[in-house]
Amino acid sequence: MKLNIQYIIIILSVIFFSCENDKHIRVYKIKKQMPQEKEERKITSKTNSEFEWVAPKEWKEVQGHSMRIVSFEVPSATGLGDLSITSFSGASGGIQANVNRWENQIGLSPSSLEKINKISESRVSKLGKYEVFELVNLENQNSAIIASIFKLKETTLFVKLSINVAGLKTSRNQFINFCDSIGFIK
Repeated sequence: MKLNIQYIIIILSVIFFSCENDKHIRVYKIKKQMPQEKEERKITSKTNSEFEWVAPKEWKEVQGHSMRIVSFEVPSATGLGDLSITSFSGASGGIQANVNRWENQIGLSPSSLEKINKISESRVSKLGKYEVFELVNLENQNSAIIASIFKLKETTLFVKLSINVAGLKTSRNQFINFCDSIGFIK
């Protein structure tokens, strides 16, 4: 019996000292840990470029042709895209001529300047204002281009990603972030 009383005293002590007199519910807010962004890297081309950028880690710089400042393979779940940066003096034909050339590359008919202006998205990078154009051939699901035109003082810089439609959907934000990061080497 003495042993049972000791157990009862211990249990009652634990209950008495572990409970609070407050009869309200406490709510705690704990900051959720966000998943880390995919690692990016600040790089410049292996060529003698005056530009720098931040590219996603999974993009692979590859050998391009002589007109390119840099070329990247852009992986997606549905295949590889081809990203290039080129630079030409002056206006290099203007917006309409370049967008029409890209439309032709994916089997689309040329668009009027009015239509091109409607699909244009204005953004700002470290280089300043630039325009983004998203072109998709809905009849051929393997043909899409997202491209940017940067009108600089004496040159025009072009960034173009040729990829399939499904790949464009998954790579679009990376492309925009990449373009936003382009600047002159300090």
